[in-house]
Amino acid sequence: MDTSGTGIAVFHGFTSTPASMQPVAAALREAGFTVDLPLLPGHGTSWQELQGTSRQQIARAALASYDRLAARCSRVVTVGLSMGGALALHVAAHRRVDAVAVINPGLRLAPLTGPAAWALGRLRPTVASIAGDIAKPGVIEEAYAQTPLRAVVQLDLLFAQVRQELPEIRRRGTPVMLFRSGTDDVLPPSSADTLIRALPEDQLQVIHLPRSRHVATLDHEAETIHHHLLEFLHSRHPAGEPTERMAP
Repeated sequence: MDTSGTGIAVFHGFTSTPASMQPVAAALREAGFTVDLPLLPGHGTSWQELQGTSRQQIARAALASYDRLAARCSRVVTVGLSMGGALALHVAAHRRVDAVAVINPGLRLAPLTGPAAWALGRLRPTVASIAGDIAKPGVIEEAYAQTPLRAVVQLDLLFAQVRQELPEIRRRGTPVMLFRSGTDDVLPPSSADTLIRALPEDQLQVIHLPRSRHVATLDHEAETIHHHLLEFLHSRHPAGEPTERMAP
């Protein structure tokens, strides 16, 4: 098995599918990285299945992605969009991650969203879809047409858990790259601000995407994400640099 390269665990967002991260995964594979892009539990099937999926199941799937790569690769990096960004950070707090890149990461919902979802969920199972926040014309995000409210409650709890884990990432000194869109109608500005406040300047690099919305991986500046992400990864480990095999 290959134990000399870098593996990248790539995580999609809430109610979405790996298709939203496929362009990123393709750019990474083309650059020679080993990529694991899992379909997360409760996704890609029906909103009813997501309704019955716990945050623990989703978090375990993210850790399992790391473990698959760590068995084959000498280094592992995590990359994620929205909820996937929270998962990328979660894995970095629990495993030996070489670096993290997050795109509009989920660390906070709009105020009172979690409690409101819990209360409203007692009266109705879903609300309208949150998918498709993309500025580029003609681009459609593959995602559920409805948002299950019990799953929103679980999402809020997952974000709270990851916020508590940020000091561990700071302690470890894991380098983080944050991609932040100019307009985001899914997550409040406080979500990315939480990460910025949690990490020192020398640990966090912020890339602004002024023409993109929440699903930036499918938007106008998708190529910008690929360019900066690859620069970030190559700066961490120039070609030919020897490393020891990674253990979880």
